[in-house]
Amino acid sequence: MSRTVKILATAVTAAITLAACGGDGGGGAEPPPTPSASAPATGPTASPTAATYKRLDKAALTQALLPLKSMPAGYSEAPDEEDDGKDKTFCNYRQPHTAKVEVSRSYQKGGGLNTEVAMVTLRQFGSADQAKASFDKLAEVLQTCRKDTLNGQQVTYALMNLPETGEASLGVRIEMDNGTVLQGFALVGPVLISTGAGGLMSADADVVADLLGKQVDRYSAAALA
Repeated sequence: MSRTVKILATAVTAAITLAACGGDGGGGAEPPPTPSASAPATGPTASPTAATYKRLDKAALTQALLPLKSMPAGYSEAPDEEDDGKDKTFCNYRQPHTAKVEVSRSYQKGGGLNTEVAMVTLRQFGSADQAKASFDKLAEVLQTCRKDTLNGQQVTYALMNLPETGEASLGVRIEMDNGTVLQGFALVGPVLISTGAGGLMSADADVVADLLGKQVDRYSAAALA
């Protein structure tokens, strides 16, 4: 792997794990409505409820990650990269809760300046309420978090429109010197799902949206079985 590609892969991994950290604390005011957040279904046709989803052990949660065959054409499995930004969150915010189990998988497409990297992540919390509080805090922070520093370089954030999926969802565009990362988040029961894709030359929001929808469906099928 070339140094340029390694830098990109590390940057994408760090960017996609921005919402993974946290601990006791957080809280804050009631979050404002998220532009792309979908309201939970109500009424007699509402199915399933957040309480319906069972919590999975690490092996089962790993099995629920999107496999290679679910990726767009041209992607292959990527080796794990050391994540220098594993303790970083958007604008250094503290999450109200920490995920109990977290699993992820990385993919790579192309080479050289045309390299694209994608990643899918599942973060399972102690309860659906904890997952929702974590999503709400993330949505609140991204209303005002616009500029930050990641691995020593300046980055800018902007909310990004994505199709509604899960109980609530949002997207964010991350611009950095080494490329652009697009990331989507979805809340499903006790799990916060994230998918991201980035490249030196470009990043495709359609890929992120497609992967997010597929990952929501695959996790739901596993957790409702």
